[in-house]
Amino acid sequence: MRITGPIVPIQTLLAGALPKVARFAVAEAATPQGTAPAPIAVSVSVEMMVALAASERPAESRRRAALVADRGLRALERLDTALMAGLPAVESLHEIAAWSEALGEPEDAELRELFKDIELRVRVELAKHDIIA
Repeated sequence: MRITGPIVPIQTLLAGALPKVARFAVAEAATPQGTAPAPIAVSVSVEMMVALAASERPAESRRRAALVADRGLRALERLDTALMAGLPAVESLHEIAAWSEALGEPEDAELRELFKDIELRVRVELAKHDIIA
């Protein structure tokens, strides 16, 4: 069995139900044969490009902040794993100290509270090992 689409009477009924609007048509300018039409020039200023690059969507900002928080949590987990195994955790301590120093404050209130909680835990771990960050 082969299905080819709606039959013609249904197509005409559906087309008749659509609102009537004038058709959009573009008149093509006559170009000499053998030459390509000229591209449409778009004026883009440097200021517009900088403004576009500087504008950041809130979702992108939240995603980047969440990645920073995740990096701190993973460093704390590695420190915990190393301490439970009885291994020296010098690298993990330096990693969380560097993370704490480079920590910025996100604009989102929920992420800001999360960052404060993670940073407090980092400072406690560093204080246990007499490291000031």
